[in-house]
Amino acid sequence: MLYDPTRHEPLKGQPWSDDAAKAQIEGIAADLLAAFSPQDLWPNHPLDLEPGEADLPRASLSLGAGGVIWALERLRGLGAIAFEQDFGPTIATLPERSHVFTDEWGMGQLSWLMGETGLLLMQWQHERSTAVADALYANVQANLHHPALESLLGSPGSMLAALFMAEASDDPRWSALFRQAVQIVWDSMAFDAELGIWQWTQDLYGRKTQYLGAAHGFVGNVFPVLRGAHLLPPAVVQGYLERTVATLARTALRDAQGRVNWQATPYAAQNGAKLPLVQDCHGAPGIVCRLAGAPSSAELDALLLAAGELTWTAGPLTKGPGLCHGTAGNGYALLKLYRRSGDEQWLERARAFAMHAALQGELMASKYGRRRYTLWNGDPGLALFLQSCRDADAAFPMLDCV
Repeated sequence: MLYDPTRHEPLKGQPWSDDAAKAQIEGIAADLLAAFSPQDLWPNHPLDLEPGEADLPRASLSLGAGGVIWALERLRGLGAIAFEQDFGPTIATLPERSHVFTDEWGMGQLSWLMGETGLLLMQWQHERSTAVADALYANVQANLHHPALESLLGSPGSMLAALFMAEASDDPRWSALFRQAVQIVWDSMAFDAELGIWQWTQDLYGRKTQYLGAAHGFVGNVFPVLRGAHLLPPAVVQGYLERTVATLARTALRDAQGRVNWQATPYAAQNGAKLPLVQDCHGAPGIVCRLAGAPSSAELDALLLAAGELTWTAGPLTKGPGLCHGTAGNGYALLKLYRRSGDEQWLERARAFAMHAALQGELMASKYGRRRYTLWNGDPGLALFLQSCRDADAAFPMLDCV
C-alpha cells in the first residue's frame, strides 16, 4: 500500500466557483485583521500548543505572526484583498521576539522558517536598511555549516534568503553567498553504494536520519538550487539534477496502476511498519512541489506525473486545510503539475482540493470557535492556495516567492 487511507478523506465541498473562493479569502483576511494585536500578535490555536507549552505570542514565518503578515501582504499585492493596516512597526520587532521559541525549543535562531532569518528579510523589504541587510547576511553566513543539513533549520533553508536578496538588490555579495552555500551542500552529499543512491544525513533534535522529502530531506535541499539556477553554472544544476533523479528513481514505490510514492527515508529500519505519508513535508506532494521547476526530462516527468496521480488518488488529508500536512499543501502539487504540463486536468483537480480545503477551514473554525493563525498549518496558507487556484499560479508561499 502506497499510503494510509485513514489519513485521507473523500472529496467534499461545492464545485469550483471563483466568487466562492474570493469570498472565502476575504472572510479569512477580515478575521485575521480583526484578531491582530500589536502586543500579543495573534492568539495560538489549541492544535499548535504542546501539553505544558507556554502560551506566548509567536513570531516565526511558519507558525507565527511573520507568516500571517506575509500572507496578508501577499494577498493584498495580488489584488485579492484591501486593508490599511501598516505592519511595518510590528515586523521590526519580530526577529527579536522569535528568540523566545528558538531558545526554548533548542533550535537555531538562524532558521529560515522557524527563526529570525526570514523575519529579517521581511524587515529589509519594508525598510531597505543597510543594517538589516548586514544582519541578514551574517545570519545566512553563520548557518552555512548547520548540522541539520535540511531546509527547516539548516543552510538549504537559509540560503533562500541569499537568493531572494540577490534578486531584489544589486549587491553582488548575495549571489556569491548563495553559490557558496550551494557548494557546501553539494560537498555534504554522500553516496550509499549498497542502495545506489545519494543522500544527506540530517542531525535533528539529537537524532540522525536520511530523509527524502521536502521538509527535512533530499528534495528540500535540492529545491534552492533549482529555484536559483539562474545564478549558478549550468553544470552545477545538472549535477544536482542527475543525482536527484537517480535517487528518486531507485527509491520510488510503485503500485499496479503506476502511481508513485516515497517513504520518509530509504531505510526500512528507520521507517518501521509505517505506511508512506502523502503530504508536503513527506511523500509525493512535497517532492512534486520542490522539483516541478526542474528542466523537463522523460524520467523526471514520468516520476512527477505518477506522484501527482498518487496525490489525487489519496485525496484530501484529514488533518485539515494547511500547507505542511494538509489539503492546501497537496493541492499545490496539483497546481505545479498544471503549470509544468499545461494539462487543464491538474488545474481542475487543484480547484477541487481548494473547495474541499475551504470547507475544512470552515468546519475547524466552527469546532474551535476561531481560525488557525499560522501560515503553514492554518488559514493564511489556505487563503493563499485559494488565490493561487483563482490565478492558476503555482508559486508556493515562502519558497517560490517572498
